[in-house]
Amino acid sequence: MRWFAKNHFRMIGLISVDQSLLLACMNMKNSAITVAMPDCVFTNANGLTVNPDTSERPVVAVAVSYTKGHAVNAHSHKRGQLMFVISGSMRIDTEEGSWVTPPGRAFWVPSNIPHSVTYTQAAQLRTAYVRADLLASLPVRCCVLKLSTLLRELVISAVDIGWDYEDRSREYRLMEVLVDQIAIENEAPLFLPEGRDPRLKKITAALHENPGDNRPIEAWSNYAGASPRTLSRLFLKETTLTFSAWRQQLCLIRAVEMLVEGHSVTKIAFSLGYSSTGSFTTMFTRVMGEPPTVYLNRWDHPSH
Repeated sequence: MRWFAKNHFRMIGLISVDQSLLLACMNMKNSAITVAMPDCVFTNANGLTVNPDTSERPVVAVAVSYTKGHAVNAHSHKRGQLMFVISGSMRIDTEEGSWVTPPGRAFWVPSNIPHSVTYTQAAQLRTAYVRADLLASLPVRCCVLKLSTLLRELVISAVDIGWDYEDRSREYRLMEVLVDQIAIENEAPLFLPEGRDPRLKKITAALHENPGDNRPIEAWSNYAGASPRTLSRLFLKETTLTFSAWRQQLCLIRAVEMLVEGHSVTKIAFSLGYSSTGSFTTMFTRVMGEPPTVYLNRWDHPSH
């Protein structure tokens, strides 16, 4: 298979970092990121350490695999990063919020954006790094991309091409097309914004623990220590969503994660507080464009 080609890369984690900085990174889950993060590096089939940020090529790509539960601490890259999930799933966290990326989708990270990654299922990825001077037309914020067939094949080809291709060669032109395709790709609605106000965070933390809790915002007033009106205002101000819309987005993201884990639609619907499978399916189809029974089927047997 293609990921066993000679240009296959294996991620080995963060290196050349002061121990105190690494410890700080490990304790930053709920705090603002204010320190410069080390870059991720890779080792190739010949045992040589390589760093995408030091390459002069417009695009370089790697194939990586992770076990379930593997976590990559907060870090950033000088390049833009497109992470195509072939199988499994991952959750990405930044100061803005969190995203889930299921199979067949890709996550885009602009340059110099600190982000951490948790692989919620064993995952295989193909990741392309785009040189900083080529990012002007690309998304300026993190997002999940739907990933067209063309872009998917371009990312896979970029891994096969490797890092040693000539300027203006056929391979170079393919990389230019790859960048152009990222610019026109459609975004998938898999982002959950997070607020910072302590009263708001009490509610969102509780709902993260139990997304099936479908109480209205009025029922959270005493728990959060704020009036329903204040809570409604905080949700709009800090997440740009109403309370009900935020909870629906949480349920949508949790549903995608549960689908990847293999749970039935019925179990997902009732665990998320829906009164029937039909009402859950209607919500999912309206937002995602297809029913949950169809959404992941095409990725059960990845072709690459």
